[in-house]
Amino acid sequence: MVKREIHKLVLIVLSVFLGHSMVAQEPKSLSEIQNEYPFLLAEKGGMSYYGDTIYRDAFFQKLEELNLCGEGTVNISHFGGSHVQAGTLPRKIWKNLNLLYPPTNGAPGFLFPFNIGRTNNPRHYYSDSNADWTKIRAARPSDTARWGMSAITIYTHDTSGYVRMYNRDEDSAYWVFDRVRIFTPIGDTNFVITPDSSMGVISTRIDSAAGVIEWTLAEEKRELLFHWKKDSSKQRVIYLDGVQLLNSRPGIVFNAMGANGNSTRSLIRSMEFDSQVPYLGTDLAIFGIGINDAHKPPEEFDVEEYKENYRKIIRALRKANPNMAILFITNNDSYYGRSPNPNALEVRRAMIDLAEEQGAWVFDLFEYMGGLRSSVIWYRQGLGKKDKIHFTPEGYQIQADAMYQALEKDFFDYLRKQYPLQNKP
Repeated sequence: MVKREIHKLVLIVLSVFLGHSMVAQEPKSLSEIQNEYPFLLAEKGGMSYYGDTIYRDAFFQKLEELNLCGEGTVNISHFGGSHVQAGTLPRKIWKNLNLLYPPTNGAPGFLFPFNIGRTNNPRHYYSDSNADWTKIRAARPSDTARWGMSAITIYTHDTSGYVRMYNRDEDSAYWVFDRVRIFTPIGDTNFVITPDSSMGVISTRIDSAAGVIEWTLAEEKRELLFHWKKDSSKQRVIYLDGVQLLNSRPGIVFNAMGANGNSTRSLIRSMEFDSQVPYLGTDLAIFGIGINDAHKPPEEFDVEEYKENYRKIIRALRKANPNMAILFITNNDSYYGRSPNPNALEVRRAMIDLAEEQGAWVFDLFEYMGGLRSSVIWYRQGLGKKDKIHFTPEGYQIQADAMYQALEKDFFDYLRKQYPLQNKP
């Protein structure tokens, strides 16, 4: 009862500022974005919820506990391809959400050491190693591996070495952790991974079936350092599928699950996807997978297979959390060869169908951009790259801000229904 009255009091205070963001460093409002870029079609695009609202309300309940009471952890997992691997879009979404009042201290979440696999790495963290690593991607048909949920892995035959991961963002307050999960195959042929003594590990748990090593630390750390070595004649390789850095503080944990070229097929090919995703504890799954599925001639794009792949992915995630909410991001306008790719329209329709079926938000980026050929306009306005597929930091910022503002509005609507304000007679 006391908690309910606190919630109501906070809502009254917040209601004074309706029409304004709840964050200290405000993302741009929808009207500000529209005024700056009048070619955007907010009335056709933007974000809408379809289907059963039970999943939306379950997510908002957790967000309510966190943002009005400072309790609990909200886990968000963003699945995608190069838009996610680059790090700009997921980072901006996370920063918007994590600035909700009161400010939260969510852990770094899932990270992949892309740069030691010789591929582009998000700017806010870095990894180094003294070994020679090779990357293998589920997105590449000729590659074979026992991939985990990230659909990318790196491996080395060097018999000993280290990996170090650390923050290099100016905003490092969130980069603290007291639990570490290493996602790696565990078996007779794999080198043995051990934490550096500086990590202060007080307990270790191993899930051999899923390929997960979990360390609990004596105190919070800001840098991860671990080693491996060969200690038997059978051992010949180490694979690394990623790491997850967690802490005991309330906050939003954002897991960026993206690799260049990823499609829905990439995740289906990942043999340990089903066994590893429970470790994410996903409360909200953001799905931006589709640009690579659809990058082909229209007659070769099988939309029914595409939808069925998504159903399999959603089943695996909802098996771990039956109340998981979903946000689909439709394909942006892109070109196949010299022509606009009409498959973007099929992906858009497929995502709306899936949202009605599964209960989910859809951020209609395709229509919001302006529909077919709009990627040319975004490029000319400095929001898109010349390849007419990727975006500049400003382009990603617009998307993140638009999604945040729509989500915040829905959250306020939820709070008003939960705690209706009584007008005095």
